[in-house]
Amino acid sequence: MNGFVTTMPAAYEHLYNAGEIAEHAAIVARRGTRSVHAEMWQSSKQPLLCVVAEDRPGLLALVTDALLAQGMAIQSARAFCRQVGRDRVEAVDFLELRALGGLNDAGAQLDEERLPDFVQSLSELIADDMARLGPQSATSLLPSKAAPTTRVYFERESPADGRYLLVVDAPDSDGLLHAIGSALHTQGMRILACEIRTVSGRALDRFEVEPASQRFLRDSELCDIQVAVLEALRPVCP
Repeated sequence: MNGFVTTMPAAYEHLYNAGEIAEHAAIVARRGTRSVHAEMWQSSKQPLLCVVAEDRPGLLALVTDALLAQGMAIQSARAFCRQVGRDRVEAVDFLELRALGGLNDAGAQLDEERLPDFVQSLSELIADDMARLGPQSATSLLPSKAAPTTRVYFERESPADGRYLLVVDAPDSDGLLHAIGSALHTQGMRILACEIRTVSGRALDRFEVEPASQRFLRDSELCDIQVAVLEALRPVCP
């Protein structure tokens, strides 16, 4: 178990007790050599979907697509990147689900029939994404027309050198998480960890991100990322 904890971000150990960590380690180990593994994990509060997969740009957006196919959306989430080798990073995500379009159905589950369908769908989406991997089209950086109630900003205090904390405060919608993940992917940013909450119809999300090229970003580049995320949110935020 100690070996598992050392591969996770520092914040992880402060969020879970020893019993929970042991359960997580067992779920992750059951992935084996499969591209994707998922299980429903019973936390102290509600059932959560645990998704384990090789980390890749845009993975969170692909997870939301696979969930949409099952009529589900993400109510809240914690996502972590686990260093399992010199050049290998594994994503371990804990997702609180709700029925698609439902406002008060938090704690929904994928049953034994739909869980394999979700895993297969996500595996196929990842395979398709890898097959068509190529130069990405540039995201338009026109001035944002997002509603004034939508806020996207970087916190002053970064988690670590070369990493940045992006905060999104916006009206919740079923396509919001996909839009954020896709915009960050297009801007060459990698999500290391995130905390997603929905409160009274508003999404209050925090993303720890870093450039795929692992370099320091200029203020102008951070501004470009904010604008790109705002532009991506404009069609999905009411």
